[in-house]
Amino acid sequence: MKKSIGLAIGFMAAAIGLMSGCSKAPETAAPTAGSTAGNTAAASQEKTEPAKSDYPKSKIELIIPQGVGGGSDLIARVLAAQVEKDLGVPVVCTNVEGGSTSLGLQQLADSEPDGYTIAMTMTNLATLKSLGYSELTYEDFTSICGANFDAPTVMIRSNDDRFNDLPGLVEYTKAHPGELSWGTGAAGGMWHMAILKFCKAADIEVNVVPNAGGGTGVGLTLANGDIDVAVFSPVDCISQIDSGEIVPIAALTDTRMESYSDVPTSVELGWDCSVYSTRGFIAPKGTPEDVIAVLEASFKKAVESDEFQAFIKNQQSNIMWKDAKEYEEWMKEEVDIYVPILEEAGLAK
Repeated sequence: MKKSIGLAIGFMAAAIGLMSGCSKAPETAAPTAGSTAGNTAAASQEKTEPAKSDYPKSKIELIIPQGVGGGSDLIARVLAAQVEKDLGVPVVCTNVEGGSTSLGLQQLADSEPDGYTIAMTMTNLATLKSLGYSELTYEDFTSICGANFDAPTVMIRSNDDRFNDLPGLVEYTKAHPGELSWGTGAAGGMWHMAILKFCKAADIEVNVVPNAGGGTGVGLTLANGDIDVAVFSPVDCISQIDSGEIVPIAALTDTRMESYSDVPTSVELGWDCSVYSTRGFIAPKGTPEDVIAVLEASFKKAVESDEFQAFIKNQQSNIMWKDAKEYEEWMKEEVDIYVPILEEAGLAK
């Protein structure tokens, strides 16, 4: 079903080695607006040439609005190393964590719009205002590109004799409304919203358990029987998947994950539920178009590089490519999708 954990850890260790500063340091199916499979394969064949510009002349600071060592941090640093090599100037990574990414993004919003300060962003930019973390929205920034996504995945214990696939799980849940505990990440986070959206699409009632072990602990929480179902990213549950204690049965997306290509999606099984946790890059509002063009072209090369392709594959994550215009449209759609879910669940401030 997937590559060995040893190889994945090897790549993670290599990426962590970049953390002292980025300056030292397949195109696959991806989400698109309207919940349709992206045209990333075609995009990879295009030759993107930046507009004529004398940018950059000096180092670029890349703000990572999360802590050191997490998935977003590692992905940003691997890409930054490739951009640095392409542009010929240092790309220095700075971690500014807190406020569900709002602290780092506020620092970006307050920076000069000259291209020398940029940031990674995630899907939760769409929900910062609704959750009361910040007044920031995608409209406060200029898009550079989208580069990566993770899929919320439904996982169960391998020895659970009540159900062994998503249709069986839905059937059992309908017969036992409110009985099953579905564990996930933070309340109001992407995986929590994935459960809410799927429950609505499948017309089922479950007991949602936020912070069910948190991060890598959710797989252990499921394996121990403290919850009945987990909805999380498989990369955080690799140990339990490798050991055979738990098994992924469906991705709550419309596109299969490359690393788990035998796992069906909720959409192909008949439920209109598609949720993606995406990562991309943005600049301060008003950054010149020629500067954005240079950054977009360089990040495209980085995403297509052998180094990044291999890293993402062994992290059990997924590559996507969206240019500046496509990513801006995608960020707007994320607001339209996820804010109503928060409002309906009573989680919006």
